[in-house]
Amino acid sequence: MAGQSIITHILRQARSRRDTSDIPGFTAAFGERSTPGITQEEAAQLAGVSRRWYNALESGRPANYSDTLLQAVRRILDLTAEEWHVVYRVTRGQTPAEAPISPLTGLLPDAVRELVEHTQTWAFYLNDHRWDILAYNAKTLEIFPWMMYGLNVMEWALTWPEARTQLIDWQDEWALPMIAQLRVHAEQYRTDERLQTVIDTVRSDATARKLWDAPNLPSITHPASHRPRRLYLARQGGKEFAVRFLAFTPMELPSCRLMAVTPAESVAAR
Repeated sequence: MAGQSIITHILRQARSRRDTSDIPGFTAAFGERSTPGITQEEAAQLAGVSRRWYNALESGRPANYSDTLLQAVRRILDLTAEEWHVVYRVTRGQTPAEAPISPLTGLLPDAVRELVEHTQTWAFYLNDHRWDILAYNAKTLEIFPWMMYGLNVMEWALTWPEARTQLIDWQDEWALPMIAQLRVHAEQYRTDERLQTVIDTVRSDATARKLWDAPNLPSITHPASHRPRRLYLARQGGKEFAVRFLAFTPMELPSCRLMAVTPAESVAAR
């Protein structure tokens, strides 16, 4: 590591070992890869920044790197917990903050948590009215590996560039219906500070902000189970899959949603 910063060493090593088949949508975006490793250009594109900006980070040059970029690099390169803490501390000069914890987590009945976490057939997750995750099962991580990092559903789907790589027909099939749901909750929970933070994060993204006032927003408050959505899955190359979202309301937590993600038909890759 002589003559090389610790940041450079960690990020280069992580890029070189990254299995691209574990990144949903990678094959469709960049083509087949027979050996491990991603380029700086690919890492930058997945993180939503220029190669020059990513190169500055990997080269260890001091700059005002945002939490958004650092978190994206963490997930894209699958940094270990130790690598992540070193990168963050050296770059930002402080320990990374933990993901927000919903106050409803403490009210979640054990039986409901066990139902979600132990269900083995389909993906199940539970979120509150802010779309913060309360519980999920192993099947969910096969579809949405980002969930292990404690991200908010709306923030991930509407602002992260990697979501637009995985989610097919992102704007019409995913973003517009989700923004419509978010706007309903914005009216319903006007004084909720955490929800407002989520909305501010979504509206801080230039692409999502343009869709906020789109004239063709659907009039829905939950995912439509009759309308499958298409996406790419890890370790499935460029094959397209269609899934259905079924929304349920736990009687003990009426502001929350229990989401089941079930497979629809498999769609041939274009």
